[in-house]
Parts: sequence; structure tokens; C-alpha cells
Amino acid sequence: SSSECLGFAPDSDLYIFRVFTNNQVSYTSWFLDAFNYAILKRVDILNLSIGGPDFLDQPFIEKVWELTSNGVIMVSAIGNDGPLYGTLNNPADMMDVIGVG
Repeated sequence: SSSECLGFAPDSDLYIFRVFTNNQVSYTSWFLDAFNYAILKRVDILNLSIGGPDFLDQPFIEKVWELTSNGVIMVSAIGNDGPLYGTLNNPADMMDVIGVG
């Protein structure tokens, strides 16, 4: 990197959490571990390029609430199925998450 062109955020840290296998398998506990680490490292913004219809996954939902109550700004994919009720993907359908479609 050059001292003449430092980029947009030269003092920022980037954390990447892998929560899926190569076969696109994932478990709630893997997300919870990643979210806990994000809280521990005092991550400011958490972007999830995932989403799904499982709005009843209570441990996941409660951890999202914990993240946002700790000041983490959460951004998540909201899906492309709308605009009817129930067509928005979780967690982007939550009030304290920024949903991007």
C-alpha cells in the first residue's frame, strides 16, 4: 500500500466468518459462535449475505438482538420474493437490522 493512496478506511479491521461448508450446510451454533466473536472483537458493522425463511430460530433471533443492543450495525440480505407478508428473509426482516434487497 502506498502512503499517497490509503484507501477509504486504512485503520479498519476486516473479519470474515465462515459459517457454511462447501456443500452449503450450516448450523445455528456456527452463526452464534461467529456472532459472539464479533461482540468480543467489538465489530462495528456486520454484513450477512444470507437470509432465509426461518424466523422461528429463537437462539439466532436473540443473538441478533444481543448484537444490535451492543451497538453492532447489522446489514442482511432481505431476498427477492416480496412484497407480500412473510416473503422477507430473516434476519433482514427484523426491526433492528438493515435489510438490503
